Amino acid sequence: MPAIRSKDDKLQLLYQGSVKRVFACDKQKDRLWFEFSDDYSVFDWGKMPDTIANKGRSLTVLGAHFFHELSDPVFWRQLKQSKELADLNSAWLRERFESAVYAKLCSAGMPSHFARLTNTGGDELSLGAAATSSEALLMEVQRAEVFRPEPVVVLGQPVYQYPAVDDKSIRRLVPLEVVFRFGMPAGSSLKERLDRDPDYARQLGLKHTPEPGKLFDRAVIELFTKLEPKDRLLGISEALNISTLEAEQFNTLTELSMLAALGLRQIFAEKGIELWDGKFEFIFDGRDIVLADSIGPDELRLLYKGLQLSKEMIRQVYRGTEWESSLKKAQKLAADRGTCSWKEICSDELKSQPAPLPSEFKAKIDLLYGVLANHMTGQQLFAQQPSLEAFAQSLMEKK
Repeated sequence: MPAIRSKDDKLQLLYQGSVKRVFACDKQKDRLWFEFSDDYSVFDWGKMPDTIANKGRSLTVLGAHFFHELSDPVFWRQLKQSKELADLNSAWLRERFESAVYAKLCSAGMPSHFARLTNTGGDELSLGAAATSSEALLMEVQRAEVFRPEPVVVLGQPVYQYPAVDDKSIRRLVPLEVVFRFGMPAGSSLKERLDRDPDYARQLGLKHTPEPGKLFDRAVIELFTKLEPKDRLLGISEALNISTLEAEQFNTLTELSMLAALGLRQIFAEKGIELWDGKFEFIFDGRDIVLADSIGPDELRLLYKGLQLSKEMIRQVYRGTEWESSLKKAQKLAADRGTCSWKEICSDELKSQPAPLPSEFKAKIDLLYGVLANHMTGQQLFAQQPSLEAFAQSLMEKK
């Protein structure tokens, strides 16, 4: 068990997810510590059969790097003049840059729950030291309460009931994933929704149904559940209701999301990488909406010269497999039976489990996270990693 400062001041495991462990400490009740693992998850399955080299440490370093970049008021003041955003709709951009939210970013930067990087002894680490430390690497963040929904059955259907939050001043996780999209690349789930309902494009603020592989002239926002076993698309009304926010606070959350998306688009564009979509999570600290969780290639869809540079690379391996077909069948069976136990149905009843990554592909994906960390920070944090250009060339040679 990791310890900080002294042997008498220990961290206790508070939560273990598929790719992250969260620790708390009795002596610092306003803090949490994230430890990202080398595990990965796709299709909401949870921990997959193998691991990816440098993944956890790279995600921690990249998250710290992006939080730092977005916290700089100078970055936001300069963003308004960025040539990297010139292809976006000028009226839409003007609305963003004339907002009160943007004005606040220009004076104080993007607020986040990030505090610092530490080792298990509680020492603050630079990015370079964080990448090379032999000890476990932790991201120290502000603590927020999590009010989890309870599964219930209503009219024979499994649904989730969200608890009321009586004290609205409590620092708490907003139970939403805010997904932003600058386009609809191959594999995007947005295409399925547009095929079912062509009017959905208008609801998103787009004038025309987008074409696959094309960028939009603005960012669009979709809202999903965060604390349910499978992410569920929400309408604005339901999202507002379960967010525990007031309408004005909710508007601030969506505006922050669009501006944060613009900020990241700029950061990646300066490094020659296209940002197509991603997701944010937030906490409400009793007064302000604050960017939370982490930011990295597991939360974003990135392309370099047409090549995927994010977890989408892994998703593509499993798309069209027998396991993915069984997974979809299990989810339908679970819905028909009024249960949320689709994973158990897939494993126990359909006898289907995900296979490990093919060895040749795994050798490539083992380089991805270190390559991105080095490229985005401009530092050789992870040794013996190729440049991004060399990595991309190796991927193209295998096509």
